[in-house]
Amino acid sequence: MPLFHFIGLDRKDAREKRMSVRPEHLEYAKAHTRLGGALLDADGLPIGSVMIVEAENLETANVLMAADPYTKANIFESTELRPWRVALGGIEGYSG
Repeated sequence: MPLFHFIGLDRKDAREKRMSVRPEHLEYAKAHTRLGGALLDADGLPIGSVMIVEAENLETANVLMAADPYTKANIFESTELRPWRVALGGIEGYSG
């Protein structure tokens, strides 16, 4: 199944809300994301998210990301979702 790269950059005032929604987001991400984590600023504080999702097509990947608790809580100022292909390293269980 194809992979998609999601990047969401947080709103400037979203840090407190991000932390309050984080447990729900992590639970959702564990079920729907192959790989992911926070983007950090120079001080190591979260300023966004990067996730790799597996879906049948871009439309399905958009539906998955729209249902993410961070997206629903309006944490992100901007988002981007694009097809992605593994070139180096790998993702456990993914054969391309």
